[in-house]
Amino acid sequence: MVTDYQQFLRRKIARAENFGFAPVTPPHESLFGHQRDLAEWLCRGGRRACFADFGLGKTRINLQVAKWTTEHHDGKYLIIAPLGVRQEFTLSDGPAMGLDVKYVSTMAEAKVAESQILITNYERARDGDIDPGYFIGCGLDEASCLRSYGSKTYQTFLSKFANVKYKHVYTATPSPNRYKELIHYGGFLGVMDTGQALTRFFQRDSEKAGNLTLMPHMEDKFWTWLNSWAVFLQKPSDLGYSDEGYDLPPLKVHWHRIAEDYSAVQSTADSWGQYQLIPTQSRDLRKSAEHKRSSISIRAAAAKAIIATEPEKHWLVWHNLENERERIEQIIPGI
Repeated sequence: MVTDYQQFLRRKIARAENFGFAPVTPPHESLFGHQRDLAEWLCRGGRRACFADFGLGKTRINLQVAKWTTEHHDGKYLIIAPLGVRQEFTLSDGPAMGLDVKYVSTMAEAKVAESQILITNYERARDGDIDPGYFIGCGLDEASCLRSYGSKTYQTFLSKFANVKYKHVYTATPSPNRYKELIHYGGFLGVMDTGQALTRFFQRDSEKAGNLTLMPHMEDKFWTWLNSWAVFLQKPSDLGYSDEGYDLPPLKVHWHRIAEDYSAVQSTADSWGQYQLIPTQSRDLRKSAEHKRSSISIRAAAAKAIIATEPEKHWLVWHNLENERERIEQIIPGI
């Protein structure tokens, strides 16, 4: 009788259902151990959140889940990402994994695309004619735009993606202390309605309006529920793998003092008749920004000189500088 009652109580603990499936093919050989584990977990869950830290390979995890989904079901998979990130999928990680990822901006392009894995940007998915219901699954890269319940993106996505069978979100920036943000991801994924989550786990803070605090007797249950559909990964060793290659060397900061002409400040009196020895533009944000704009030319010239002294160490910066020279010349003449 006691055992039956304990099982009854365990069944009442909130946990996310498994909406997914077991992968039908092995993961790509380029994936590291933690990436393989996360991709399989996301795939089996069907509606899951991947909160892996920067540099842990969320792009390739996203692509692997997309590949498995299209192999298991007859349909296309949609990846949504900021416009400036699409090249990582279409030109870098996608081809490296043997995947043909095509960018689309309209439903007409999506329907005629030969590739099964498509990508578009958030504005197209939110304001354009992209219909998420056409796709068998979706993966949101840089999904932190969903953190605010009242935002246009969240409210639009909540209804537009409601009938998508498989949904995953990827971001490195969720705050474990921002409970509302976490339950908003759960609401988008369809794990639990945000209103239900608020009622179930939280109470109002009598000392601060609009603030929520976990009910003391629900704290363990909240984290158990969160653990059933979201993974927080700071480094590979969190899953038992080596951190080799992920341990960054100590940060070395090199300070450079740049000479600036103070003659204009020293020869101009303020409204009190006082002169300044050095400028004090950093008193507030606006003044500080003005001073930075006025000194951008000499700072850029100093950066160029530093790069030129050791070009082999700064090849990528120098390469980008040369490629963007025409645009930079319009901002900083003579650089």
